[in-house]
Amino acid sequence: MKSMKLFIWDFDGTLVDSYPYSSSCMLRAIRDFGFDATYAEIMEHMLDTISACLKHFTEKFQIPELSDRFWSYYKVGPDEPVILFEGVKAVLERIEELGGVNLIFTNRNESIFSMLEKAGIAGYFREVVTAVHPNFAWKPAPDAIEYLMRAHGGTVDDTVMIGDRICDLSSGWNAGCKTCHLLTPVAPQYPPCDWRIENFEQMLELLK
Repeated sequence: MKSMKLFIWDFDGTLVDSYPYSSSCMLRAIRDFGFDATYAEIMEHMLDTISACLKHFTEKFQIPELSDRFWSYYKVGPDEPVILFEGVKAVLERIEELGGVNLIFTNRNESIFSMLEKAGIAGYFREVVTAVHPNFAWKPAPDAIEYLMRAHGGTVDDTVMIGDRICDLSSGWNAGCKTCHLLTPVAPQYPPCDWRIENFEQMLELLK
C-alpha cells in the first residue's frame, strides 16, 4: 500500500464513527411507533444507505411516517457528534510523510467541512468532493474518483479508494483503481478488495 499516491477516503463510518448517532436516531424513530429493532439489523441496512435502511423498516413495520420522524431526530450539521476513529491522524500523517495525497469522496453534503474541523483533520485533505457537487453522481458512480485522479496526477495503479461500505468500494472498482475495505464488526461484510483492515493500526503497518 505504501506505493500508492492518491488515498481517496470515504467519510462516514471510515474516518469518523457516525453510526452510533444515526442508528440511535433510527431506533428512536422506530420505537416511537411501538416497534423495536436490534442494532445489528439497523447496521446491516445502514451499511447500504440511510435511505435503504428507512425503506427496509418502513416496509417491515408499515410505517409511512418513519422517514419524517427519523429526519426530525437526525440533525446533520454543527451539532452532529464527531467521533474520530482511533489511529486516523497517525495514518493521515504517515501518508503525507510518504508523499501521498489525502482526498475525500463522500455522499454527505457540505456539513462535512464543519465536521472535519471539529475532528481536527481538515488540514490533511487536499480536496473534498461532496454529494452536492453538480458535476458528479453519487457512489457507486466513478466520476468523482476519475476527476480526482486527473486533478491530482494519479493513475488506476497508484490510487486507492478507502471505505467501509460496498458502495465505496464499488466506486473504486468502477473507476478501475485499488480498494481498501474497513470492516465494520457489528455487521461484517466481505466484498472483494485489494486490502481489508479492521482498524487503523493495521493500515499503519501496511504503510511501513
